[in-house]
Amino acid sequence: MQTFTISDLLDKKFVGTDDLRKELTHILNGLSREGEIVVTQHGQPKGVLMDVTTYLEREELFEKIADSNPKLIKEINTAIADVKAGNGVPAKKVWEQLGI
Repeated sequence: MQTFTISDLLDKKFVGTDDLRKELTHILNGLSREGEIVVTQHGQPKGVLMDVTTYLEREELFEKIADSNPKLIKEINTAIADVKAGNGVPAKKVWEQLGI
């Protein structure tokens, strides 16, 4: 299970699944103004909503990076797999090492 730190989510707006169901049209209409919205279920982050333009821009950026530096993408994917396997460094330890 992926964990999130407060700093990962501080600048995001949150909406619970119940409110999302009730206010879906309003929330979707506001995505371009609000930016990304973290969807929570039982108080836990479960997904992120973003407007289509932002999504497409990010996809294009990722493709450009992948095309220009495939070695970097391989290293990133390896690092992600390491973290998922439990071989990552906890954020708390990183903050301590950085003196934060």
